[in-house]
Amino acid sequence: MSDSLNLDEEFILGASAFKAGDAAAGAEHLRRAAFGGHAEAQNQLARIYFAQVKTRRNIADLEGAAMNGDHVALFVLAMCFLEGRVIDKDTDKALTALRHAADAGNLMAQGMLNAS
Repeated sequence: MSDSLNLDEEFILGASAFKAGDAAAGAEHLRRAAFGGHAEAQNQLARIYFAQVKTRRNIADLEGAAMNGDHVALFVLAMCFLEGRVIDKDTDKALTALRHAADAGNLMAQGMLNAS
């Protein structure tokens, strides 16, 4: 990240923006850090996404983001399949989503797959 902030700085700015009440800026900084490979940013962004999943429309939004390369959304979608959150529980779909998320660089998905 030569022209921009390093991943730790992005993560810190994201966390600070959320604490200050600026969710849009916080999410953008967390996304930059998460997609750059920052493990804690991936974790925090996944928690934010997961907390927002309440309707089938939220699942559709996750699916759209996942199809556009958002590996954090794909990881959260896998968790929804694992837990049966808003959608039917489906372990096979969850494992497929986890594998794709891991292949895309999601450290949480990689850790879950390596632990099994």
